[in-house]
Amino acid sequence: MIAVRPAPSTVSRTVETAIRLLAAALVAVGGCRGSDAPAATAATTQARTASNAEGRGGLPMPTEVVIARPSARYQPDPAATGGALAGTVTTAAPLAKGEPVATGRDSAVCGPAIPDGSVVQQGAGIGGAVVWLDDIRRGRPLPLERRLELESDKCLLVPRVQAAVVGGAVNVLGHDDFRQHLHFLAAGDSGPRASVLLGRDEQVIPTEGPFVAPGLVVVRDADHPWPTAYLAVFDHPYFAVTAPNGTFSIQGVPPGRYRLKAWHERTKVAEQVVDIGPAGGTANVTLEGR
Repeated sequence: MIAVRPAPSTVSRTVETAIRLLAAALVAVGGCRGSDAPAATAATTQARTASNAEGRGGLPMPTEVVIARPSARYQPDPAATGGALAGTVTTAAPLAKGEPVATGRDSAVCGPAIPDGSVVQQGAGIGGAVVWLDDIRRGRPLPLERRLELESDKCLLVPRVQAAVVGGAVNVLGHDDFRQHLHFLAAGDSGPRASVLLGRDEQVIPTEGPFVAPGLVVVRDADHPWPTAYLAVFDHPYFAVTAPNGTFSIQGVPPGRYRLKAWHERTKVAEQVVDIGPAGGTANVTLEGR
């Protein structure tokens, strides 16, 4: 900060005024050096607040709550044992791939277009579907390993679909030679759970924000329309992501009757009641997405 001593009595008022104006200007310049932009006015602050309600960068917030926050707390029980749940998520008819997305100014890095990555299907089975027990409130403790990796590689976010538990974290790895502003958005939230800026160099940026509560977190880029990924967050360990042929397995489910759900980004949520027997048994199910 620059301080100006009181002017001597011999200095004219004109010179004194000039000195004060110069000092004020220097202080203002010094203040701007610590920021990339000038201080926001009341109007711009309100605009930013409205933008955050949409999802920063003007991205719309998801509206459908796929994984709801439970009303009762999950109770880990180290002594819990149970049977297995195995099955397949299918579709009534093969899903058609969407149209490629033009890359515009980033075509030199990404090629002219990015193909649709939402459909991975073998026969009737659909990969990348999230399967979970929706109403289980007691069972195995949460896993100790809670860190995922999400990579921007060859202009795609991979893996496209992952699942983890609350209290986890994700390492966002950037390999691509273009800037991305990734935002982690979940329906029912007032704004992004996290935002990550990837530059043009190799980077690893960790964030715990997406895992503060159960929910389906969508990862999108404010600057490009094609990067997309999903993080399904649960407060229990009874979930899975289907293999490319649609199969899944969930182990150690305490005996009882539960509501099993399956979600895929191109279908509605499928639901089925399942009965789990004692340890050693396996319940087999097929869920069809529409």
